[in-house]
Amino acid sequence: MAEVYTLTCDDAKIRSENIEGVSYEVSLAITKESGFSGVVKIFFTCKNPAVRAFVEYHGKQVDSVKINGESSEIAWKNSQIDLLNLKQGENIAEIEYQNNYSNDGLGLHHYKDPEDQECYVYSQCEPFSANRIIPCFDQPDLKATFKLSIVAPRSWKVISNEKCTSKIPIPTVPGAVSEPYSLHIFKQSPKMSTYLFAVCAGPYEEFRNDNNEVDIELGLFCRKTLKQYLDFEKYFRWTIEGFKFYNEFFGYNYPFSKYDQLFVPEFKFGAMENIGCVTFRDQFLFKDPPSSLMISRVCEVILHEMAHMWFGDLVTMKWWDDLWLNESFATFMSFVAKEDKLIDEHPTVWIEFLGKKGWGYATDQLPTTHPISTHVENTSQTESNFDGISYSKGASVLKQLYFLVGREVFSRSLKIYVQKYQYLNAEFSDLIEIIAQQARDHGNLRDINQWAQIWVKTAGLNELEPVIERDNEGKVTKFVIKQSAALPEHPTLRDHKIIVELFDSSMNSIQKATITVLPQDETVLEQFNGLPVSCAILNVEDWGYCKIRIDEHSFNTLKLHLSKIPQPLTRQLVYRALWDMVRDIRMSGVEFIEFALAQAPLEKDPEIANFILDYASAASSFIPLCPEKENLIHDLFALTLSKLNQSASDQESITYKNKALGFIYRKDDVERAVQWVLNNNTGIPNWKLGKNDRWSIIKKYSEITYEADAIVKEECKKDASDTGHIAALYCESAYPVFELKRATWDRIVNNGEQLSNYDREAVMSGFNKSRQAELLASFTDQYFDKVIEIINRCEHEFGKSFCNGLLPAYEKEETLIERIEQLLPLIPKERLDIIREYREHISVLQKRKCGKELSISYLNNKKA
Repeated sequence: MAEVYTLTCDDAKIRSENIEGVSYEVSLAITKESGFSGVVKIFFTCKNPAVRAFVEYHGKQVDSVKINGESSEIAWKNSQIDLLNLKQGENIAEIEYQNNYSNDGLGLHHYKDPEDQECYVYSQCEPFSANRIIPCFDQPDLKATFKLSIVAPRSWKVISNEKCTSKIPIPTVPGAVSEPYSLHIFKQSPKMSTYLFAVCAGPYEEFRNDNNEVDIELGLFCRKTLKQYLDFEKYFRWTIEGFKFYNEFFGYNYPFSKYDQLFVPEFKFGAMENIGCVTFRDQFLFKDPPSSLMISRVCEVILHEMAHMWFGDLVTMKWWDDLWLNESFATFMSFVAKEDKLIDEHPTVWIEFLGKKGWGYATDQLPTTHPISTHVENTSQTESNFDGISYSKGASVLKQLYFLVGREVFSRSLKIYVQKYQYLNAEFSDLIEIIAQQARDHGNLRDINQWAQIWVKTAGLNELEPVIERDNEGKVTKFVIKQSAALPEHPTLRDHKIIVELFDSSMNSIQKATITVLPQDETVLEQFNGLPVSCAILNVEDWGYCKIRIDEHSFNTLKLHLSKIPQPLTRQLVYRALWDMVRDIRMSGVEFIEFALAQAPLEKDPEIANFILDYASAASSFIPLCPEKENLIHDLFALTLSKLNQSASDQESITYKNKALGFIYRKDDVERAVQWVLNNNTGIPNWKLGKNDRWSIIKKYSEITYEADAIVKEECKKDASDTGHIAALYCESAYPVFELKRATWDRIVNNGEQLSNYDREAVMSGFNKSRQAELLASFTDQYFDKVIEIINRCEHEFGKSFCNGLLPAYEKEETLIERIEQLLPLIPKERLDIIREYREHISVLQKRKCGKELSISYLNNKKA
């Protein structure tokens, strides 16, 4: 079985009680292609030598270990090196080692650009991969300083957490390609956790802005082939505005020596908050003109990572239990910062926030949901908690807390917190106690500690539904908000501070009131009695984290007048509630799409139209494959083309163009779009095909005919970039030819680990097409016969990719549910991540099965 290496919370606690005063001297030798080697000296104090002491190292080879200058036995097993013969007090461990580059986005990842053959490396250490670069005490509460030197090809730039103080030419590195090298020596870092260690090296293009209003040396980096797509002036402007905001909000100026931001290839996450050396996925450099939401998303991520410099980097969690707080806080604060400093440029801030909440709502209704703060037993569980609860729900609950205590109390509390715990580790309880005290000092009588316990330590989502009684004149005689739990196994009811807005029959606002829903089944609101309410909408302005229902009377009004609601965010809340009805099998996917087709033409705001069409796309998965489904998707395609023709701005055109590409599905629509590619002309004045547009259409064509191969080969001649490389991999595995499918399957099973994470995803997603059910039927048994072997034999990341990426998307839901249930008991118990994801698949499949049955019933009733 492939080695599963992990650190338990108990072992980490024992180690942090015995080891202190840690510092590292790290020397790395980085080559262009063959891997890297290193020597690390670890200085630390050991309180009790009788207690086992070890460092983590997951790598190719350990050449030597010295303890206090004396050669020591190499006791290296399960990615842990025992430090033997320590003395009480100060010790020095020196370890020489070698390792290969990774291709899974963790440790030190290597990438060769297919366009110019240049090589790049970058690190990703969170949560538990610093030990793939250096042997270390890899846990967040053993903060240490790092003194770093790196030998790298002389033509490369080398970027780390601190400034490079000198670059010295040296002879060729033994065993490497003969070429000039340089030694880069870096300033010693401040105390920081190992997961924040960073090294990036390669022929990166560099942009500087060192003389600016915030007096911070700023750098932007990207691959040579992406230089033309980096809008450095815009990204520097956002960065400077972000620092202005956070310096004031935290009452603590940026604490580190410089701030570099690097856009790197094949990045596993969105971005990573390494101190002074933040890495981003380089898809944030757009090769085609981006929509306003895409641009705003980049701004949000830049501000998110910046927030971590204080909240996560300067003050760090003790253990991974509080990972949620890092991510939730940075998510929420990025939106507050954007509203404060960049609202003119990004006016849809809270519309975007509601869009992100969907991730939390979806995750919180799965059987695997968990409290926001939950105990993490070991590092293998940590990555499973990079989920919609940690990011989306957590951020939403912080927004509710912000609404409860007010901005002044929230900001004042953070200033105290950062000052008190700078360069140290802290827990959520430390923060919430400060907020509670500040709230009391400002006259807030609510028990914030108790509120936090209920919201953070219990799982599940609450549903709020208005129940309204009216007299003969349509005036309210009783207004009740019913509260229930979305999942019966998580029955906790909570208090919710929300805004309720009431409308008349023409959707004119009658009253808007801030109310508190009590933690009980019903909350009576007497202040609305006597009002002529035709429509009631809960959680206006979206301060609460709750699923809202729309009563039947209000829904009938909205069918006629939804587009008249003046506030875009309120309209979005309604569409969100209607999508929840589809997910909860209260409305068929067909009915939702019909509603969207009727309402979207009336929608003036392209950002809201974007979300309507996203929900419609999701609703289509609740409709079985049939001519009616194909026709509905065709109607959505036709709608987007119509909106595109009417677009009044470039941004509006881009939004509808992107949506149109997603609805190219019916065979005749695919064939029509392919002609656009061949003629390099859509015939639509507002749509000139970009590079990604062309590949999107070609990929659709490759799913229905092998004739696409000639077009793929021709397009690859025009596009030698990574975009073309990945798209071609997709197409080659998507062709509906059994022999080619067989070859793709064999390649994945036998050599899939050799593919990078991005290449692997492209191959698997091209292979696994729901519209190719008959062609792929024989691979279902092969998948379930092979999956346990893959989990046991292959590296962690590949095993996870195989399980998810090749789960037969083309099979009937009931078949898949049965097969997964048979598989679950056979999965090794330590692979909790895979067990969890299969359980989530079952839940989604059950919903989809019921949704398809409801759509069939709805269609049959229409025909009757």
